[in-house]
Amino acid sequence: MDIKNFVDEVKIYVKAGDGGNGCVSFRREKYVPFGGPDGGNGGKGGDVYIEASKEFNTLTHLALNPHIKAERGEHGKGSNKYGKNAKDVLIYVPCGTVVKDIKGDIIADMLNHGERILIAKGGNGGRGNAMFKSSTNRAPDFAEKGEKGEEKTICLSLRVIADIGLVGFPNAGKSTLLSRITKATPKIADYPFTTLNPNIGICMYKGKTLIVADIPGLIEGASEGKGLGHEFLKHISRTKLLIHLVDPMGYYDITPEKSIKIIDKELKKYSEEVYSKTKILAITKSDITGSEEVYKKIKSKFKKNKVFLISSVTGKGINEMLDYVISAIGKIKSDYHKPAEENNLIKVDRGFEIVKKEGIFFVYGLEIEKMVNKTDINNETAMKRLFNIFKKIGLIKQLLKKGIKEGDSVVIGGTEFVWKNEF
Repeated sequence: MDIKNFVDEVKIYVKAGDGGNGCVSFRREKYVPFGGPDGGNGGKGGDVYIEASKEFNTLTHLALNPHIKAERGEHGKGSNKYGKNAKDVLIYVPCGTVVKDIKGDIIADMLNHGERILIAKGGNGGRGNAMFKSSTNRAPDFAEKGEKGEEKTICLSLRVIADIGLVGFPNAGKSTLLSRITKATPKIADYPFTTLNPNIGICMYKGKTLIVADIPGLIEGASEGKGLGHEFLKHISRTKLLIHLVDPMGYYDITPEKSIKIIDKELKKYSEEVYSKTKILAITKSDITGSEEVYKKIKSKFKKNKVFLISSVTGKGINEMLDYVISAIGKIKSDYHKPAEENNLIKVDRGFEIVKKEGIFFVYGLEIEKMVNKTDINNETAMKRLFNIFKKIGLIKQLLKKGIKEGDSVVIGGTEFVWKNEF
């Protein structure tokens, strides 16, 4: 059994584009002895978005390309020419994809076609030296570097979204029923484990639209990883109602009654939430001899469940079952949306925070980190401007209060500085 073409979990690295660098340039024209600064700004780096699309049903395309990067913005040029913004990158995922950070916290739950989230923001372009011209500095000889684009590793996991999930032992008739009530054309064969991927179909019945998912065959031990069941049990959690199909002939030496108990046991072991979902029992193949007796026997033994006798070949009992399904689904509240959880990273949107770790002073703050990353640390004028800003916002004063000494390291936004007392 080859399931490698179906990928429902993948880890990918995304990197938004860096902003283009600002340009240091001075106007050079004949007969213009005092040409001023004319360096243009850099362009913005490309953003990375994730969008849910009904055109995809697996994450295989991302497993084959797990490193996704947007281009950086174009650098500014002389004559006040601004660099071009880079194009954004769009990552398509199937509807029902859960996006998590590397720690497992939920970032987004992509349920609907066209739903889009910004996963990595591109860096803004750096300002050219023309932007720093003032009455006290007529010829600035520095420019800003472009901001770094965000980068992160994220985990994507696919959860099938459906109104109805078809479960049961292999060859219980799930694929046949799906093809009968929808326009889906799943592969159907006369051997076990026919279905390797969850097949999705749309059932149009009495003005209602129902999404039906054929969940691959479950066997005893599925919740513990035996067979294919463990790979697909998780998809059941995203369905509103389960139709448990039962072959009246049983499955090898397993009787119809025992097959029901086995599947129920696997659902309960996997998740109490899944087990508590509304379940319907459907005895299939009513056109074969002995199915009526099995139906009566199961109906008397499993009185908590609604039981139907159907045939996907003749259509017997299917309309009656769908009438009940529509009525039951209307009473079930959707609880698919999960709120995003905050991660534990140190993030300071306003001001700054100083944390001393192993003798190193780490300065956290969204704006101050951006400022440092945009400064050309090899340019003396740019560095003087940066430390003047540090003085104005009180960073120097706070570092002294923390007991910083000559030779200590200060890390801001990934850039390390060595403290000198003359600061």
